[in-house]
Amino acid sequence: MKKIFSFLFFIGLLLIISSGYLAYNTWSFQKNAIHTEGEITDLRYSKDSDSSSGSWFPTVTFTDNKDQEITFESSVGGSGYRGTQGEIVDVIYENGHSENAKIENNGLYFGAIFCGIFALVFTLIGGAGRYLLNRGNKHIKLMQTGRPLSAQIIEVGQNESIVVNGESPWRITCQYLDTKTNKVYSFKSANIFYDPTPYINNDKITVYVDDDNLKKYYVDISHLPEKA
Repeated sequence: MKKIFSFLFFIGLLLIISSGYLAYNTWSFQKNAIHTEGEITDLRYSKDSDSSSGSWFPTVTFTDNKDQEITFESSVGGSGYRGTQGEIVDVIYENGHSENAKIENNGLYFGAIFCGIFALVFTLIGGAGRYLLNRGNKHIKLMQTGRPLSAQIIEVGQNESIVVNGESPWRITCQYLDTKTNKVYSFKSANIFYDPTPYINNDKITVYVDDDNLKKYYVDISHLPEKA
């Protein structure tokens, strides 16, 4: 599972780079291209195959910097072009390649935005999955290599900062007195989605800690029954 999340995260990073590259290329093209005006001389209606609606694709005619009349159909359409025949639009093209002209600001950044959306989705899914798995693995590692402490249970209460289906989960709060330093450390368990009070038969609970950093800990609630 970790490999899958890592793969998704890696794909997300590649898409972020690709999105940035596409955005930069579009910006560079827009900055160095020739800007002029053209007239919408025709409209083509294309019905979407999966719905009753459709899009209008404008055909634009303009004169380039070599006094040649160029006509092209925009590859990007929309319902907003309906009834726009005869209107003037901004046209942009690379010097020497007026046949590849586009309507300025009409989907120029579509590729970068589309790629960026997928990048965000993959990165969030992969990153969140990796984080949750690593978090779980840290608990396992602490139980295997950490130092067990016997902490005093001081409270079993609800974590009201989280609400799921109108209810807040429960967690166990405990304390440990380090007699060497005369310091009291507080620990909180992971969220428990039922009231564990009836299943706690002791006022002590085991906490596994990292000797180098007692802020890294795991309150062992593995003895509690799983919620059905």
